[in-house]
Amino acid sequence: MRIKRPAYTLIEILCVLAIVVAAAAIGVPIFQSMIADARVSAAGDMVRGRLADTRSKALDEGRSWRLGFLANTGVFQLAPDDAPEWESPTTDLTRTPTLIRDELPKDVVFGVNQGDVMAAVHPGSPGSKWETIAVYKWDGSANDDTTVYFGKGGLVPMRVNVRALTGAVSIEVPMIVKDEQP
Repeated sequence: MRIKRPAYTLIEILCVLAIVVAAAAIGVPIFQSMIADARVSAAGDMVRGRLADTRSKALDEGRSWRLGFLANTGVFQLAPDDAPEWESPTTDLTRTPTLIRDELPKDVVFGVNQGDVMAAVHPGSPGSKWETIAVYKWDGSANDDTTVYFGKGGLVPMRVNVRALTGAVSIEVPMIVKDEQP
């Protein structure tokens, strides 16, 4: 005859605890990856929105407006192309009718090329000048075709392409091509 006991044994408790720890060890990195992906996705929406704002302001005011960023940071700036704020790279966040300086979600940075963003696991010093994403003219077109990158260090960055003729914006994940070894 079996006797019912009112509690769990130490071995049963340790087995359940081991299962919980193993599940957490598997789940935490997956969760962190999902958060990083969500931040990069939110940054893409933010960049696309700010490019639309830049183009809209240029069309509304009949003068050129620029969207730029400080490399190795998530800081960006939207202002008229001839504004004095383009002369001094500062990370102070501000919002006025003629200047918006804001930043991307945590740990998401801008770079001039893919390597800059991928190496941002240990970010370098902020850029010494504002890099241009786009300058929109009064007619809604952009000055130049441009390509810049943003993302979280160690991950494949997103690429922003601005087409000069139409002012159209595309945001995509670029292919990484490794150098072939001879």
